[in-house]
Amino acid sequence: MAIFLTSGATHKLQTTQAASRYRLAVPLLGLALLAGAGRPAQALVIDPTFSSSITTSADATTIENDITQAITFYDNTFTNPITVNIDFQITSSASFLGQSLSSTGLMPYASYASALDTNAIQNQNAVELGGYHHLATGNQAPQIMATTADLRALGFTAPGALTSPGATGGNFDGIITFNTSYLAGFGGSGSYAPNPVIQHEIDEVLGIGGAGSTLNELTNNGKSATSAAGAPLIGGLATIGPLDLFRYSAPGTPSYTTSSSASSYFSLDGGQTSIETFNQDSSGDFADWGTTQNPGQPTSPPEVQDAFQSGANLALNLDSPEALALQAIGYDTVPEPASLALLGGAFAGLVLARRRASRGV
Repeated sequence: MAIFLTSGATHKLQTTQAASRYRLAVPLLGLALLAGAGRPAQALVIDPTFSSSITTSADATTIENDITQAITFYDNTFTNPITVNIDFQITSSASFLGQSLSSTGLMPYASYASALDTNAIQNQNAVELGGYHHLATGNQAPQIMATTADLRALGFTAPGALTSPGATGGNFDGIITFNTSYLAGFGGSGSYAPNPVIQHEIDEVLGIGGAGSTLNELTNNGKSATSAAGAPLIGGLATIGPLDLFRYSAPGTPSYTTSSSASSYFSLDGGQTSIETFNQDSSGDFADWGTTQNPGQPTSPPEVQDAFQSGANLALNLDSPEALALQAIGYDTVPEPASLALLGGAFAGLVLARRRASRGV
């Protein structure tokens, strides 16, 4: 099975044998930038709610422990002073491994870009600032659609807007469902490792993976595209996602297309360095990773955010391309000693190259 997700809609993870997709609801919120300068050093908190489908399961303890363990990476890695509320559910009658529904909001491009700059400087986020300095070479559109979790990470007022019939309360940033038929220890006969599926879906709620692009709006939600940007019209304006800002086909050449033959990769230095290729198979999410690198390059090792996964037991770390993507859209880490110097500008790309080399890719 492989996992796949879609952005601005429901996102799913699937096997390589059968493609199943999840689409994500898109509540449109009125958003305002929070006032104030510095923010206190504090850890990001993912607050899980376990729906009745989990709490009444004979395997509830195993399922809850697996989810809690997967969350530990985010709580221990990112310092944004926000709480992300996610409702977790299980099912045994679906064709996906995992599926996410994310609360989203719309933001003017200029406001979102300015927030990236401000957040990077205030929190010494060299990865984010490096990406910000190359926005002029990437995709642009009048409007960004981002998850409410990402918008709050950048300092906007954007409460979660989802409710779940299987959970008490509401205002969730995301609702994540796992298929017990495929995941080991979840009560069925499945053999797929739970951790990469759990982290794949959490990434979606935070704002990367499928939720990072609006390309799936063109193929799955029937949105019309504008002739100028090729982006879907949402709320009357051409709209792209946060990872679309960093989507390239060549140095200085942005990529925004659903063509299966296109070359598209994630880059934070204007396309000079390919960190990971994006998926261009329409049966998966366009902002998930593809299974191969650029043409002529070797096959990429399995990653948590692959659109189609083989079931390898994977876990995120600070050097993962997913961690770089999260930093690029505003999630901060404890800065490395050299971060202040790197904040001077273009040297952030060197950090990315060093990290990528350390992964042997």
